[in-house]
Amino acid sequence: MAQNTLADKADRTARLERRLGRVLTWLILGGALLWGLLGTGIGATILIGQLLHDRFAVTLIADAPLPPAASAGTAQITGGTFDSAGVTVSGLSALPRFLLTLEGSTTVATTLLVSATVAYFCWSVLRRRPFNRPVFWLVALVGYALILGTVLGQGFGGLGRMIAAGELNGAAPDGFWPLATLVDLAPAGTGLVLLVAAAAISLGQRLQRETDGLV
Repeated sequence: MAQNTLADKADRTARLERRLGRVLTWLILGGALLWGLLGTGIGATILIGQLLHDRFAVTLIADAPLPPAASAGTAQITGGTFDSAGVTVSGLSALPRFLLTLEGSTTVATTLLVSATVAYFCWSVLRRRPFNRPVFWLVALVGYALILGTVLGQGFGGLGRMIAAGELNGAAPDGFWPLATLVDLAPAGTGLVLLVAAAAISLGQRLQRETDGLV
């Protein structure tokens, strides 16, 4: 009798865990779709608005001292500079506008790919087929997209920001804006992690096929 009670309790616990797992998976799937739609919509709106109104929001490297108002209180700053500044620029030539738009388009496409991959993987889990073939290709595609998008997108965007800095400086030999750019390689690291995950999914697919062959 005690064994039956323990078995029933374990069975109820397992069913509850499965239900909670499905609810969590549905929430992640919905969140991925919502994030993808919002990210794509907002990104596309910003890109179109920049092109239509000729106003590009960029982050430029700046090497300028802090103003006196930065330490007007009782505490005093003994040293410090600005290392970057977010500015909105108009009147850029065609090349930096194209490069900055290309960087933004890469970001929008990567966001759409990532959200689609997460949503499809959640759907595969709900169907109890988490290691089917399309999941592997989607995860691998997102991994490569993050790596190439980081290198190419930020490369194009960085070149566009450098050209924008040069056009802001004009003909001055020692302009205010340094001809340099910031590069964030964190997305490329995420892409490498996703490629490792794709390899694990490929291994899971092979094991699943071998298991299906034994049944």
